Amino acid sequence: MTWRYNLVFNNHLNGFLDSLKDIPSHLDTIIKNAIAYLIVLLFALGIILAIVGAIKWATGWDERSGKKTIVKGLVLVAISLVSGSLGIGVSVLVG
Repeated sequence: MTWRYNLVFNNHLNGFLDSLKDIPSHLDTIIKNAIAYLIVLLFALGIILAIVGAIKWATGWDERSGKKTIVKGLVLVAISLVSGSLGIGVSVLVG
């Protein structure tokens, strides 16, 4: 009975070690996905800031701060669009 347990345990251990060996080959994909996620998060945050700023400005609750919030949101959207387009261009050129 113990030899079966050792055989199963060794198979699982070897599978785990093989998956650990594959991490460096997948590291490129992991980093690209993380950067893409951050770009999308930056874009969404910029849109939310622009909407909140527009509501502040339109309601007259805090006009000056509302305008600043709109500008901050649009800057975040612009940064995300530029960084996303640069990333796409680099990935097309590199492969």
